[in-house]
Amino acid sequence: MSHEYVKGYVKGQPAKPAHEGHHVMPLKTYLAVFGALMVLTVVTVLVSQAGLGSASLAVAMLVALIKAGFVVGYFMHLKYDVRFYSFVFFSTILFVGIFFLMTFADINTRDAMSAEWGNKRMKLDAQANVPPKPKKIEARSSGAGEIKAPEPAGAK
Repeated sequence: MSHEYVKGYVKGQPAKPAHEGHHVMPLKTYLAVFGALMVLTVVTVLVSQAGLGSASLAVAMLVALIKAGFVVGYFMHLKYDVRFYSFVFFSTILFVGIFFLMTFADINTRDAMSAEWGNKRMKLDAQANVPPKPKKIEARSSGAGEIKAPEPAGAK
């Protein structure tokens, strides 16, 4: 058996191999992508020091997403490859994102208590670990500015 491509058929027609040759990108493209990644890295640092408040995380994540797009598109060659590979890659990212979203939703709602859900035992268990508050002992005064020591509980 020769090491040629195995012949196959798709919808009755001879199938062509997915890669008849490799896509070779010029060095100029790699250097341009590298320059874009360096500029975006500087933007990330500037965003972290800009003091944008709660928007700084969203802006930093947007810049990171753009950088990841350059890496995936050019260095992983998904831009010039068969679209099915891009579909598999992005659907995997989508499902991982859904799993993380469900995990974060679970973590954020663990303290929710509702009588409808039957969480009475959980609520009692949560209160059982709280140490009791110490009893406040008040000193008695005779009225002349003297403070007497508190008397024992059984002595009256």
